[in-house]
Order: sequence, then structure tokens, then C-alpha cells
Amino acid sequence: MTGTDCSMAELHAVLLARDLLDGEKAIVGTNSDVQVAACNLARASHAPTLWWVSGPGGMVNCNEPVIRSTARTENIAWSEAMMDLPQMVDFIDWKIHFFDFAILGAIQIDRYGNINTVCVGPHDKPRLRGPGTVGISALTALARRFYVVMARHDRGSFPERVDFLNGPGFLDGGTSRTDRGLPEGGPKFVLSPLGVFDFEPISKRMRVKSLNPGVTLEQVQKQTGFELPVEGTPPITAMPTVDELKTLRASVDTSGVLRERRRA
Repeated sequence: MTGTDCSMAELHAVLLARDLLDGEKAIVGTNSDVQVAACNLARASHAPTLWWVSGPGGMVNCNEPVIRSTARTENIAWSEAMMDLPQMVDFIDWKIHFFDFAILGAIQIDRYGNINTVCVGPHDKPRLRGPGTVGISALTALARRFYVVMARHDRGSFPERVDFLNGPGFLDGGTSRTDRGLPEGGPKFVLSPLGVFDFEPISKRMRVKSLNPGVTLEQVQKQTGFELPVEGTPPITAMPTVDELKTLRASVDTSGVLRERRRA
């Protein structure tokens, strides 16, 4: 096993885990393999008091080293605590910055980090329907920060403007997020099969942070529906170390759910 011998899902879990801090609080959705792995990998390495709660099930810190849907009742026996739905609603819908971060997927994300999980094309006659809003609007608005994991990177999934905005990022860029009444926050990183992206501090435009091995800047620009700023020559994404992969596979994902995904 080497640090580069990993799947894309394992790479994303490791990259996210590195950025999570001890003592932070998070919420995880239903089909969230990478999200659960990232949180539990961080807990197993450098952030033992980080805690996460299952949005659909209310289970806190399910520590079973098997990745499955967070809604499954099997998770109860491996969890440290349970929360009732009314508590969950209070936290999600009313508590500004109660959650330090959320890790989300999307069918579209635009240049200012606004996300779409509802539909592609007109809402009344969409070309594609997504899972819907669920709690995403509240989480993107109220968490201190959020991360977005994209399964695809093409001009359709990275358009200049999302077809349906249900997860506010930096809205129209600059200070428009807070100017329009939302608290400080917004997306920190976007992870895709091509690389890692962050946001310019002033304009809030998405920019290239690093490129995955074998990916060129020209390829990324061609497959993105808007211009991506870049400072100098972007570095190659730091791949998982041997120790990170060992911990991930031995203590977090023993059944190899992430390993079965397309290779990085």
C-alpha cells in the first residue's frame, strides 16, 4: 500500500479529515460515506473530541468501523448518544453557528459556491431532479463553514450560475452574503475528481487550490463553466500518506466501501 494507491472517495475523505479540528461539531446527511469517513478519520487521528450527529437518525458519533447510511438503525449500538427530532430541528433551523461545519454533495455548484441539489433545467420541466433541499438551505446559511464534494467536474456541474439556488454560498460574491442578511460563513473548499478549490478572500470567486495528479490547468478550465482564477502554478494535491490510509482502512472503513469507488 502506498499513499497514491487510493480511490477518489478515500482521497476526499483524507483531504477533508485534515481540515477538521478537535472539539468541532458537525451534522451528516443520509448517504454520506465520505463525510462519515472524514469525521471518524479525524477523530481517530488528531481530533478525538470532534463530534458529529446523523441528520436523519439523531445518532451521535457512530464509531463502528463500517461505512453505511447514517439513517440505519444498526448505528445506534455504536453511537455515544441519541438526539430527538425536535432537538435536531432546533439546532438545524435556529442556531446560528451551532454547527462548525457541514460536508455536502451537490448536482451543481457555481463560481461563488452556491449549490443546487434540486434540479437541472427549468424547475417545472427539469432535465434532472436531485434529492431536494432537505436541510441544506439551513446548513449552508447557518454553519460556520461548509465543504462541497462533487462527484463530477464538467461544465454542467460547474456552471457560471446554478439552475436552482437552494444552498447559499457567497451569493453574488464580495460582501453580498452578509449584505443580504446571512451570517458569516460559506464554503471553504470544493473537492472534485480534478482537484481542490477554494475562494478568493475579497471577490469570493472560486479558484484553483491544487490539481490532482495527472490533471492539467487547461483541462480544469475547459471542464468548468466559468473562469477559475489561479495564483502561479497550482501545486499537486497532497495525496494520502501511508499512515492515513492505514488508519482509514483499519479503523474507519474496514469493509472497503470507499476503496471500491473509482481510483484517484
